[in-house]
Amino acid sequence: METKDIIILIAVFALAGFSLYRRYAKQKSTGSAGRSAGGIGPKGSLKDQPDDYEPYAGKKSGE
Repeated sequence: METKDIIILIAVFALAGFSLYRRYAKQKSTGSAGRSAGGIGPKGSLKDQPDDYEPYAGKKSGE
């Protein structure tokens, strides 16, 4: 291997390591906020919003 090939290989490994570190740091910061790492939906999804539906409130669907 030439010197040029070794430098390119080191640069690729450094960039891959940096990318993995950023991903780990992002998961670590969101995991401490109460969300598990790799959560299913986005933070503002519908399942996180309060549900105002009352099935036995006696209201008709037209009201």
